[in-house]
Amino acid sequence: MDWKSESAKVRRDRGVGDYKPLEPFVAKRTLDRSLWYEGQLLVFYADGPAVDSSCCIWEGNIPAGMGPPPHIHLYEHECFYIIEGSLNAWVEGVRYDVPKDSLIFLPAGRAHWFVSAAPVTRMISLTVTAKPEFPANHLNRKFFEYIGRPAEAMALPDIPKVDHRPDPEILKQLTDEAGTHLFDLEKMGWQRAFGVQGEVGEHHDE
Repeated sequence: MDWKSESAKVRRDRGVGDYKPLEPFVAKRTLDRSLWYEGQLLVFYADGPAVDSSCCIWEGNIPAGMGPPPHIHLYEHECFYIIEGSLNAWVEGVRYDVPKDSLIFLPAGRAHWFVSAAPVTRMISLTVTAKPEFPANHLNRKFFEYIGRPAEAMALPDIPKVDHRPDPEILKQLTDEAGTHLFDLEKMGWQRAFGVQGEVGEHHDE
């Protein structure tokens, strides 16, 4: 059977005949896909033109106590699946414990942050556009690339020095382009392990 022709026929019959499907691919866990970022090893599997900017899939390897400052993804839902280790995550001040073999769903438009609660937490991150009318750019990789650098090995880098701070004006430009918002950068600076310092509100477990 000519499956390519069969697929095209189904698309035509269901009213999406003008859509040109993307090409399938296999993305391996390789050094050329990897970044060192804030003491973490990130591996990017799918983003940009290969997926028509419809999503972003990356792997995080995060040392204990490390994680991002509070932020919002305005247009994207974000999911983390924990392969090894565990996370403590906060969504609008409510804490969620995310152990190994669990997934946390972080809805678009809600402030959140997280830290690794294990010596190393390995997780898969997936972002998808929350509504059809929202822009689908998934440009957060530019943010990681600005702060980080190409990985030199498939291992964790050193934790950056305390006085290492990204330029807040460039961060604002990158987050505006990506549809993300970082809170009070001028006031708070670039805090690492924010969740450890900033735990407030109730504790919620599923």
